[in-house]
Amino acid sequence: MKPKPPILLSIKNIESFSRFALALTDNPPLLWYFKHDGKRFLGAFSVYVSWKGDLPIFAYIRVKGSLGSFLAYKSDLEREEFLFTDNVEDTRYTYAPIINLKKPPKIFQDAFEKKPPNFKKPIGIELDGIKSMVRLLYLVSIKEYTSFPIWRFKKDRRYILGVCIPFERYYEANALPVFFYVRERNPPLEPFIRYNTSKIGGENVEYCKNTADTKFFYAKIVDVKEMPLFPD
Repeated sequence: MKPKPPILLSIKNIESFSRFALALTDNPPLLWYFKHDGKRFLGAFSVYVSWKGDLPIFAYIRVKGSLGSFLAYKSDLEREEFLFTDNVEDTRYTYAPIINLKKPPKIFQDAFEKKPPNFKKPIGIELDGIKSMVRLLYLVSIKEYTSFPIWRFKKDRRYILGVCIPFERYYEANALPVFFYVRERNPPLEPFIRYNTSKIGGENVEYCKNTADTKFFYAKIVDVKEMPLFPD
């Protein structure tokens, strides 16, 4: 069977890519570095369980020059930090290894050169506000031990903040994939949202620059140029 190319997801900048790959995770991904059509790319795979089968996402950015052996990241001080390095000695950082491809495989070439493969998109559910989304992510993180990113992108002059979550084993399908989202005119453009609750103050949701305060639950926000999973 001829392998299909992955679905491309263009991340807006290196800060968001580093956050996507390394923030709030204990399992850093493998990063792929290669040249194609005179350009240099750094990317990582992500997979969503979908209706029948899985949707392979290749999230990427364009880069310049050689990068080193690892991407290092941390977000426990005033703001997040990232760097490329050839060692993993500094335990303050989380690291993702980078492999340099002599030539990208055909599935990568097809992904960049041809039309994206046809796939059935998730169903869309618009929420009444960001609190509902963070509440959902808080529950999922407790049950699944997984940190789903909030994707942030512009559409029709508004910002969309959304998260794609599969609910597995739905009738004859592998999963019911749902894209939960909110529309905002001018949301804060911080990299994280933090959340906690108390008897006195109730729910507290704030945009923030780091994940330093351990009394909060955090969700990471990743800026993308467009979101191919967003329902039409």
